[in-house]
Amino acid sequence: MKHKPLIQILNLLSVKGLGPQRVRSIISHFGVDSEIFSLSSESLCAVPGVDLKTTQAIHRHKHPNYGEAEIDRSNKSGARIITFWDDEYPKLLKKIYDPPVLLYVKGQPLKREMDCISVVGTRNISAYGKGITMSVVATMVSSGLIVVSGLARGVDSVAHRKTVNDGGKTVAVLGNGIDFVYPTENTKLAEQIMENGTVISEFSIGTQPNAINFPQRNRIISGLSHGTIVIEAGNRSGAILTALNAVDQNREVFAVPGRLTDKMSVGCNRLIRNGAIPVESGDQIMDHIKNQLFSPRDPIQQKIKLHLTKEEHALIDLLEDDPLFIDDIVSKGGLEITKALTLLLKLELKGAVVQLSGKQFARA
Repeated sequence: MKHKPLIQILNLLSVKGLGPQRVRSIISHFGVDSEIFSLSSESLCAVPGVDLKTTQAIHRHKHPNYGEAEIDRSNKSGARIITFWDDEYPKLLKKIYDPPVLLYVKGQPLKREMDCISVVGTRNISAYGKGITMSVVATMVSSGLIVVSGLARGVDSVAHRKTVNDGGKTVAVLGNGIDFVYPTENTKLAEQIMENGTVISEFSIGTQPNAINFPQRNRIISGLSHGTIVIEAGNRSGAILTALNAVDQNREVFAVPGRLTDKMSVGCNRLIRNGAIPVESGDQIMDHIKNQLFSPRDPIQQKIKLHLTKEEHALIDLLEDDPLFIDDIVSKGGLEITKALTLLLKLELKGAVVQLSGKQFARA
């Protein structure tokens, strides 16, 4: 976005009591190039949700240099600022109920159409949870999806690190200003993420990682994604809030089942009872979201060793992709019908042959 409109948006966000929803409404109504602070109260009140008290707050704004200073602070931290009206702003995020007016971005640029999947869970990850996280993420990366998480300890860190190690793209959404990393132990990980992926935040420079920020951050994690995967989650885990955000945003929610006696599986099991999709592998997740992707993925063909006998191999060679009637198979192979049906049944059980109506058979 041009420098001057961005300054104005930042200044509007700093108006006490205005709030991001009204800022979006005002800018969308008048356009990004309008001189909002110069508009009359009558003009501003034409915007839904804007009353006389709000217009007075805009006209009394005492920090006209805030926007310029915030851009300088952002530049010094190595970040750039994109707004709701920029082409770089992700399409899926724009669709949620309360999308951020702006995002501070470090690393690789965001794109309008991004095929993302969120991976979230407990900070107290178990060996089981770590193994599942790495397995699921490996499938997402090999399928070309972008893995989104919150750079917290536990599941988040494992998901980001596995993506980086596998050469994939990952987006880390912070619950603080983008000028530092919390927890500090993930500073190196954040640098690695930015080589191929992105670190983002909606919070102004210098914002501390206060508890109130993280529920707000979580809606961005789910909002960027086609679906949210909860790996492990305790009874009061923040990952559950992210899943609930996904439900509100009409996105898929996946949960990994766990033992009934495991405290870190309480949240996942509860999500499943309430309608989340239970999953054991990344392939199951891909099956659910493949039709939603901006860039469709071709299915991965897996080679299966069937351990066929010579007779079974000979019969497979007779079959075609298009189905053949049993009489044609018997005629082509010079087989007795009983022998042919026996072999076909064995091949069907091995997954090498499919039987269709009318005693028709084809290669699986």
